[in-house]
Amino acid sequence: MLGLSGFSEQSEDTEKEGAVKEIGINQLVPFQNHPFKLYQGARLDDMVRSVKELGVLSPLIVRTISGRFGTCEILAGHNRWNAGREAGLNKVPVVVMDGLSEEEAMLIVTETNLIQRSFSDLCHSERACVLAKHYEALKDSVK
Repeated sequence: MLGLSGFSEQSEDTEKEGAVKEIGINQLVPFQNHPFKLYQGARLDDMVRSVKELGVLSPLIVRTISGRFGTCEILAGHNRWNAGREAGLNKVPVVVMDGLSEEEAMLIVTETNLIQRSFSDLCHSERACVLAKHYEALKDSVK
C-alpha cells in the first residue's frame, strides 16, 4: 500500500528531468542554429487545424537557457510550437533536457527532424547542411 507518503514521492518524480510538463509558449525560443525550414502553406494549415482540435499531442524537447530565467530553447518540435502559436495556445507540453553539450543538442535537433521528415523533402543544400552539422556534432561528441 502506497499511502500518502507514496503519493508525495510520485508527485516529486513528475518534476524530475524527462517528465512532461506545460510551459508558456512565449517562454520558448527556436534552437539558435536550427537548420530546417518550418512548415508553410497547406502543411502548416493542417497542423494548426489539428492543434486547435486536439492540442499538441507530442511534447516538445527543450533545454533551459542559462542566464535567461524561465526561457527554454526548442530542440525538437519547432513546427508544433509554431502551429501552437498560430492556433492561439498559451502553453504547450514539453520535456526539459538540461546538461547537454552543444553537440548533444545538435544531435537531438538533427536526429528528431530526420526521423520526422523524409530526407527527400529537403533540397540539396539543406541536406548538405544538415548532414554536415550532424556529422560534426557526432564527431565532437565522441572526443
